[in-house]
Amino acid sequence: MSEDSITVFCEGKPYTVREDHANFKPLQRALIEARYDDVAQYVDVMSVVKDFVDGDLEVKGECLFFRGHELHGVVVEKLIQLLKMGLKDSSPIVNYIKRLQSNPSNNSVNQLYTFLGYKSLPITEDGKIWGYKGVRDDYWSSTGNTGTVVIQGQTNDSGQIFNGVGETIEVARHSVDDNRDNHCSNGLHVGSYDYANGWSGHSGKLLVVEFDPKDAVSVPTDCEFQKLRVCKYKVIRDITEAQKELKKNVIVVRRSDDDEPYAGDECEEDYSDDYEDEDFESYYEDDSEEYDDDVEYNPEEMAIRNYIENKHNDGVEPTIKQVLSRMVGSGLTCQQIKYIVLQFGYNVEEDENISLSQSRILKKHSV
Repeated sequence: MSEDSITVFCEGKPYTVREDHANFKPLQRALIEARYDDVAQYVDVMSVVKDFVDGDLEVKGECLFFRGHELHGVVVEKLIQLLKMGLKDSSPIVNYIKRLQSNPSNNSVNQLYTFLGYKSLPITEDGKIWGYKGVRDDYWSSTGNTGTVVIQGQTNDSGQIFNGVGETIEVARHSVDDNRDNHCSNGLHVGSYDYANGWSGHSGKLLVVEFDPKDAVSVPTDCEFQKLRVCKYKVIRDITEAQKELKKNVIVVRRSDDDEPYAGDECEEDYSDDYEDEDFESYYEDDSEEYDDDVEYNPEEMAIRNYIENKHNDGVEPTIKQVLSRMVGSGLTCQQIKYIVLQFGYNVEEDENISLSQSRILKKHSV
């Protein structure tokens, strides 16, 4: 047992629990207090995931199942990652999985796992996803296709679609190209902040849109997988003036007119879209480089902060690479780690003779 990790043998198997795991402190206390019968519940990550999701996901051996179907890849890694960071409410992830399982295409399901894991878009408490869309200044789509079968939404003679705030846009699923190798093709496009901002340009509108995982069709292989084609979405907000990306890996809590949060799998399109400006501001990335105790950071950012503080308390100035190694599966880059570190008021070593990954994160009073 050390200050940053604990390794124990349980039923003949070695288990290592690191300091950024939610069970590190409970396991440490159990060992110090000689409560050895309690150790097993703290060292088996997969069994903790079972309790974490309240039975909606089932663990068999070291495999994770949803209603009898085995889950692979990003969604499993994301659940474990969130657990390690101390997330207690699994319902948004579970609702997301439920919706995704309603998607009729196996290829779409697998591609969406990868897209969301890579882009870390915000997820609502009822399992839907927030993404971005760039349109013209008059809210009409930049391109159009008169051959597309539009079920909901206003169109013009060129096949372009109106994307005003509050509009629900839906096209027939068969009108959306499901071949990911066809890059610029038919369908409703939703993307990352950078992708959509590129489409809006200097004169267009940048929008936040919400889509249901079951309506995802394909993730084209171009543009570094920054876009996907869907058959339905709803326009939630115009963020053109703000020009800020929403926080990644956050749970969006939607509220009704009586200020009670919606939840569950039955929530459809009847919620209020009248977000107050001050409420929506909380979803933006913070451009400030000073850490504010009143700001609510996402679990990944807090895990980074806690790791750095623990290292500094031990007299160690960790490198960007060391922090990155603690965040495996998050999709973060060295530059993004640096940005987060600066947000909390730390300094990053500046030395042209070393790479950014080898740069040390200095204590706040260091120069």
